[in-house]
Amino acid sequence: MRRVSCAASHRCCELTSKKRCGRRAASRASVFVCVDGICPTELYIRLSASTLFRSLPSMKTSDVRSFVQEVLHSIHQPYTEHVIEDVFYAIEHRPEWMSEYESLCEMLGKTTVNTWGGRWIAITLGKSGEKQVTSKRCSILGSYSLLDADAKPVTVKPKEEAALQLMADYYFANKDLLPSDIRKYREQIVDLIMAGVPPSEAFCITPADGA
Repeated sequence: MRRVSCAASHRCCELTSKKRCGRRAASRASVFVCVDGICPTELYIRLSASTLFRSLPSMKTSDVRSFVQEVLHSIHQPYTEHVIEDVFYAIEHRPEWMSEYESLCEMLGKTTVNTWGGRWIAITLGKSGEKQVTSKRCSILGSYSLLDADAKPVTVKPKEEAALQLMADYYFANKDLLPSDIRKYREQIVDLIMAGVPPSEAFCITPADGA
């Protein structure tokens, strides 16, 4: 056996080869079980964070992703750095797409649809860009990012359960630094993590752009 210190300032534990241990309280009346070196208090908080994210209502953007990907695939390649504007220009000039766009805006808000539409276009193409420009061809899009650089290669795309755990772990480790309303973006964060975006980037929700 080897001795390790628990993460919540408890007395050290005896870990067996199965990474489970028993720690007796001073009264010897209670036995606490550590799993993988995580003490019961910390484990409870982590599970609570995960459950909290699962149970809270949130704004879903998966319909936005499917919509802009459909429009994107209709545009002739090669795509330019103005591909976000190209997609919204195509939406504006095709009645059935415009009707779907307006329905999404009614449900989620125009800012959310435009912001996440641009974000999903960038992720789909594996592109990125920091420069924001004003749209000159499209009245439904105020501004957009020039996708003039390649994004970091995606190495892993976690399944939903793994993405939920990654989200909860990051939230637990950084909750004091996160916006107070971050939990309402649960669906977006999970979708981003499942698309291969690191949790640290997925938690950078900036709904103000793309209006």
